[in-house]
This record gives sequence, structure tokens and C-alpha cells, in this order.
Amino acid sequence: MKSKFIIYCLLLLSWSCKSFGQKLSPVQQTADFDTLCSNLEYVHPDLFLYQSKEEYEINKATIKASLTDSISISDFYLKIAPFVADIKDGHSMMLPPVTNDLIAYAKKDGNTMPLRIKATGDVFVVDYPIIDNSEINEGDTILSINGIRSKDILERMYGLWGAEKDNGIKEGSVNAYWSPLLWYMYKWSKSYVFSVKHGDIIKEIRLKGVPQSVALKVIKERQSQIKPESFTCTFSSDNTKAILTFRNVYQETELKVFCDSVFKEINDRKISDVIIDMRDNTGGSSQCVEKLLSYFPHPNYSLYSKSLIKVSQCSKAYNKNKHPEIYTQICNLPDGELFEIKETPIKSNKKNSNLYHGKTTILVNDKTYSGASTFAHKMQGLGIARVEGETGCPNVYFGNFLHFTLPNSKIDYFITFAKFYE
Repeated sequence: MKSKFIIYCLLLLSWSCKSFGQKLSPVQQTADFDTLCSNLEYVHPDLFLYQSKEEYEINKATIKASLTDSISISDFYLKIAPFVADIKDGHSMMLPPVTNDLIAYAKKDGNTMPLRIKATGDVFVVDYPIIDNSEINEGDTILSINGIRSKDILERMYGLWGAEKDNGIKEGSVNAYWSPLLWYMYKWSKSYVFSVKHGDIIKEIRLKGVPQSVALKVIKERQSQIKPESFTCTFSSDNTKAILTFRNVYQETELKVFCDSVFKEINDRKISDVIIDMRDNTGGSSQCVEKLLSYFPHPNYSLYSKSLIKVSQCSKAYNKNKHPEIYTQICNLPDGELFEIKETPIKSNKKNSNLYHGKTTILVNDKTYSGASTFAHKMQGLGIARVEGETGCPNVYFGNFLHFTLPNSKIDYFITFAKFYE
């Protein structure tokens, strides 16, 4: 799930954003769902990699048969988002809507949870309390909220996003949207009963909700203090080791400036051991991956053994300006065809000077995804680096996504149109 997806949540809303009607008729729901299915089938390169066509059609028919009553837009979202999640490609997804009742509630300074929390596996962990003297501390584990286990809440939330492996890459989406999702799912606001684990002690703590204005002030103060950098480098005290941390691989210009400077210093200091931290890096562009690889001696290589795109008017429009060299190859092809992109191998750079020749270790975890995962796998495959950990991305995955909006609910969603084989 790309970190550059536009992500919003309740307490950070801009009041100039779109607002939606509160109820959808069965006819409107059916029209939206038909539009969604039509676009999925038209754009996606392989809907049936992780589910059979029969399973897809059964799920599709089940949802259509259930669209018999007028329901809220948020309930409609909760009903159809798991359908897209079942594709399990890590990129195609539906974004939680911003509804009129949510906006109205925030505008009148309605109450919200007195904690900022984050999903970690199957529990919530306290990021920080909004109020003083809450008896709940940063890092405490929330086992349940208002009598519902965190595990059960998160199982429902994780089900709104798809991924090939586990829930690792879903955590970022849940952490961006948990506040409106709790509102849509449970309508909690006035009071909260938390089962909290602090060390070995588990206790029940009751807290009242806090006004949105109070929460927003605290959140803004925290955000002004914490501005994580995309790329960082630290050196060990004995000057033998450098630790490079990359939070994304899509800021190509910034990455080049950073790497030019850092690898010059690494070579000037004669650093013998470089650790590249790609944990929690959800990916980016192949151009950035190739740029990062260029600082190490490599033979001729291609990032992918095969790359496919689904030909459609949508993928043609996407590539016309962004990748004209691909557009010229697909512009006259019929819709529905799977086109294999012919990649030009990256030439060996071993004759170049100022490359890093020392020991390299790459750290990854289940939130290392897409381009970041490909970088780690390619570095290991070329014999340049050793990888510690396992990424959240298989060696066949999807990418390059298109944005759509449903006609009645105005729910935004993304569909991938490319498939990559490492």
C-alpha cells in the first residue's frame, strides 16, 4: 500500500473537502457497485491471482443481492471495501469516505477519543494521551475498547484493505483512518472503557471523550515537534559502520542529493560496514530503486524478469505523459490485452569510481513493500548485500494505480493496472 496515497482522517479534515449525501438508495448502491466491478474487470491485470473467478463471481452476486435497503454511505463503504480487499494486490483499495454526518459532528466540536493510538499487530498501542492524568501512558497496550477486543476491532479494519501476505502493510492505512472508522463502525464519542496493559499489570480505565478542538490542538503540537526525515545517516563512534535509513523510494531528486553526499562521506571515511534500513518502507518508483543501486558495483541487470500492463483507455492515458515510450507501444493495441514491457537492462557500472565496495546489510520487515522490497531482493540476488528479515511483498506483485470515484457515493478508490515479476 503506497505511502504517497492521499490519506486523511477525521481530526485533520479540511472543511473545504467534498461532502456526501447521507443515504444511498438500493438503485444508487447497485449503480455504484456495478461501476466498481466494471472498472476492476476492465483495468486490473489479474483479478484472479489470489481468488478464483468463481469466488469473485459468488462474492459479487452476494453483495448485489444484499443491496435491498437504503443505507448510509459509510455503511455502503464498509460493505464493499472487503470485496476490493479480496483481490489482495496491496494497491487496489477503497478509501474511507468523509460523510456529512462526520463533518457536521466535527464542526460542532463533538467529542473524540482521549488517546492517539496505533495498530501494532492485533492490538492497539498508545501513541500518546490527549489529556493529562489519564493514567494511560505512551506505549501501553490497549487490549479492548468499550468491551470489544482490540483484536476484533482490528480484524474488521484490516479486512478493508488487501495484501498478498499478512497485515503488515495494512497497519499504515489503519493508523491513518482508525478515528473515522471507529466512528463509522461504533459511533463512540462520549465515554470510553479501556482495558490497558502496562508492563505486567492489566487494569480497566474509564475516560470521557474530549472535544475535537482540544484533541486537534494537541495533535498539531505533537506534529510540529516530530518531523521524521525521509533519509538519514548515522555513523558509529568507532567510524567503522554507517546506518542509512530510507523511509520511501519515490523522492528521486531528494534521494540523489542525499546519496551523493552520504556515499562520498562513507568512502572518504573508509567505512567498512553499511547497514541500509528499509523497514517500514512501503516502496515507490523503479527509477529510485535503480538510482540507489547505482552507488554499488553491479553487473548488467534488469529489475524485473517480466512486467505486464493491462491495456485500456485508462492505462493509455496514464502512460501518455508519464511514460511516452510505453504509450507509443500500446496506443494502438486493443483494450483488454496484457502487454509485456520490454525493459532495457541497466548496464554494469563496475568500472565507475567512487562506488561503495564494503560489506552491506539490508534490514527489512513485513512493512517493506513494492519497490523497497525489490531493492532488497535485487541487491541480494546480485550478491551485493545480505538481507535480514522478510519483506511483506512476494516476488510477483502489482503496481501503478489509477484513481476513480464512484458516481453516487463519491467514494474514492484505486485500481492497479501493472504486474511485476522479480
